[in-house]
Amino acid sequence: MTEGKQITLSPSHKSLFWWYMLGLLLIPLFGIGIYLIYRFYTAHKPVQYIIAERTITAKDHRTSAKIDIANIESVDVNQRWIDRQFKIGNLTLKTPDRAITLAGMEQPNQLAEMILKAAESERQRIKTIEKEVKPDREKPSLTLDKLDYLTGLWQQGLLSDEDYQKEKKHFE
Repeated sequence: MTEGKQITLSPSHKSLFWWYMLGLLLIPLFGIGIYLIYRFYTAHKPVQYIIAERTITAKDHRTSAKIDIANIESVDVNQRWIDRQFKIGNLTLKTPDRAITLAGMEQPNQLAEMILKAAESERQRIKTIEKEVKPDREKPSLTLDKLDYLTGLWQQGLLSDEDYQKEKKHFE
């Protein structure tokens, strides 16, 4: 299970239009068409795409592939002529090291835009977190460096004991 909100998408059965047509044409031929329709429908049914807050997972009955939304560099929409008529298409999500295809998605152009916006938003969120964390890590080392410098001046006799104690209070 994933944490937070998630959306589960499945491929549209419109993407199997030509396979269904072939099955209908082959029904008179010893019922092969009925078997083909059943086979394509059941093979298509277990495929799911789970879009969570920070990841996208593609699952079927055999495999599962997960990518982080922040790593998505581009989303390609592939549509044939008939796919455009049914307003469906395949999305290919590309990261630096892999690609996942979301097959048979309805309204693919809108979905691609939403995924790209989510990826950009996630990258901005990560940058903001990194900026907040970095200053905390740098401050102690800067403070220690300044205190070491001050101690060095005192040890060399360039600062009096009074001045050293006075300046050292700023670091405590």
